[in-house]
Amino acid sequence: MAANLRGRDLPSLRTALENELGLPLEPASEPEAFLERCADVPGALHALADLVDAGFREQLRAVPPPLLLPGERRRLQELTARAAHLPVAGPYRAAVGALGPDRAGGGTARDLLPHLEGLLRPPEQPPPLLAFVAALAAEAGAGLRAELRGWLEEHLARTDAPADWLAALTPGAARGARTILVLRIERDWVGDGYLVSAWSQPDDGSPGLALAAAETVVAEADLPAEADRCLATVLASHASDAHEVVVECVLPKALGNLPVDQWPVGPAFGAEPLPLGARHSVVLRSWERAAEPALRANWIRKSRRLRAHGHLSDPKAVFFLDRPEPDLAALGAQLGEEPRICFMQEFPPGEEPGLAADELGVALGLGLPVAVWCRPGFDPQAAGRLDEILDVSSVAELPGLVLRRRREAARAPGGEARAGTHLALLWDEAGRRPDAPAPRWQAPGAEDRR
Repeated sequence: MAANLRGRDLPSLRTALENELGLPLEPASEPEAFLERCADVPGALHALADLVDAGFREQLRAVPPPLLLPGERRRLQELTARAAHLPVAGPYRAAVGALGPDRAGGGTARDLLPHLEGLLRPPEQPPPLLAFVAALAAEAGAGLRAELRGWLEEHLARTDAPADWLAALTPGAARGARTILVLRIERDWVGDGYLVSAWSQPDDGSPGLALAAAETVVAEADLPAEADRCLATVLASHASDAHEVVVECVLPKALGNLPVDQWPVGPAFGAEPLPLGARHSVVLRSWERAAEPALRANWIRKSRRLRAHGHLSDPKAVFFLDRPEPDLAALGAQLGEEPRICFMQEFPPGEEPGLAADELGVALGLGLPVAVWCRPGFDPQAAGRLDEILDVSSVAELPGLVLRRRREAARAPGGEARAGTHLALLWDEAGRRPDAPAPRWQAPGAEDRR
């Protein structure tokens, strides 16, 4: 591709592209560097092809087409410039969801457009940029609201988007707060069962709802029914739309192979049984990091990097292991490097207490906020390599991709062979601790359980 630019006036091409896109491009003196600058700006490579020649466009077949045409982008920039007075925190969170990256750069709606255009969502959901426009329209006055909604409808019509997307992007739906169902599970060391605490945390700031306290021992066979009951209460109390629930399960590492996302739920709220992870986004959080202050410094540092860089393409952000690593000290040195924010292992973690016993324990101790592992039963020969199944360009895409894989496994015959049946995803960002509205973090003493 660089050969098509040799001998070209690169400053003039840069000016023409900036005029076409309405977005700035970093200067570059060599064709290779110029192409790298274009790859960082939404739509720039395709706009460059229109300015150069057909041969250049032929080489772009592997590059997905941009979400917006240049004219659409310029029009949206004009509209959002008029929305500079509107708050963007709520619309941004509605667009990226509870698990999305923190707001990146800039303080106005127009400042956020390039960042949002570069974010991906599963194909069955509207892109974050469109959700942001819909939520911003809900905050605007009547005239600007109508123009933003008109822009949105024209874009959906041009791209032949699914018919239900416009309904999903109505102002009310776009502003709807997500509810987080927190399940905190630990072993009952006196017997063979588990102690379960559960509560809800609505994203809109309304009070959480205590659902269960760690007072009654729950047998392992009864854990799915307990989760089903808690989910039914959350849906009835906070979230009428089942797609607006995220489930966070706080587990000690020794329970990291507990198949929470595969527990069948539905009967408690009148639906057919379906794996919890196929109905909702299910992520794990580290019990040890929440309870041990000494672990928080690395955790906070790595979480800040996740918020700042998790949406960017960086191959060094993810560290992948396809077999156990005998030298845990060497592994720790590699995971401690600044770019690392995600750890993936294609085998189950050990179930010993504490964090220093194996690879996942090292990653958790060093503060990595994101981790993926395969629980027992995963067969890479049948399902494919984990790093290929979860081939992401940015760490921020992982929750959506894992949700998609779990849904594929739930729908497919012989789902046991599918990777989504065995995937565990830890998304444990330090910026928000899932504290219960009642007594926090400490399990009841033995005298309280009598």
